[in-house]
Amino acid sequence: MPLKTWLLAIRPKTLPLAVASIVLGAASAGTVLPGILVLALLTALLLQIVSNLANDYGDGVRGTDGVERSGPVRVLASGQVSPQQLRWAMMQVTAASLASGLALLALALGSDVAAWLGFLLLGVLSVLAALGYTLGRRPYGYLGLGDAAVFVFFGPVAVLGTGWLMRPELTVTGGWAALVAGLLSMAVLNINNIRDMAGDRAAGKRTLALRLGLHRARAWQGAVLALAVLAAERLMTGWGYLALAGLWPLARGLKLVLTREGGELNQALALTAKSTLMLTAGLALGLITS
Repeated sequence: MPLKTWLLAIRPKTLPLAVASIVLGAASAGTVLPGILVLALLTALLLQIVSNLANDYGDGVRGTDGVERSGPVRVLASGQVSPQQLRWAMMQVTAASLASGLALLALALGSDVAAWLGFLLLGVLSVLAALGYTLGRRPYGYLGLGDAAVFVFFGPVAVLGTGWLMRPELTVTGGWAALVAGLLSMAVLNINNIRDMAGDRAAGKRTLALRLGLHRARAWQGAVLALAVLAAERLMTGWGYLALAGLWPLARGLKLVLTREGGELNQALALTAKSTLMLTAGLALGLITS
């Protein structure tokens, strides 16, 4: 199978969200341990890829990614891979994420049994969340719960979890960092769902954006971004003010969300993902050097 087909399937443009959460979580701990950081990044990226593959598969077999689709081509719906090939890829990447996660815990937790049990539970829930968005008899993405799940797993789970692995304590700084990462990730999903409203409506995928309707979904986008910026301000110190550079692409993306529909929102997605990386990188730099 051509490499470009699998690149379409794993959706590289979405991966900065996982990187942003892990980097900000590590920085919020005040201590960055390189080995733990590398394994945390690898685990998070693999889980994101599992979620993207499962989303392609789940929407493909349900016919959600039909001719009305405004976003990038999906490999199953377009016939570039078979269901069997995509299932096999999901299993392989899921196994790799579990192996990476276990290596991460072994390095960070040692023989702390209680911490092992807690993080193993979080790991299982993370895998189930990655798979359950569009898979299963009642996928939660079709019930309008995707936004909440993205906030939880890209925010508190990823940020506070990474921070704990670096230094076993919960801090106010970590809480603000979790809000920033979770809200920005939720904003990216909301743009995706606003873009796909027509196709989702036809397929019976009742996302939060569809439940709200176009005008309220746009207002929700503005509110989520405003809260993210307010939370980010609580973390700005020293070099962290470089994060302000991320506000320009964020504003450009919001303008597109408020004025455009359908495929024209692909640019808004790219701008908001770029802004997320810029904001969190700036904040992380300030936290590490302060």
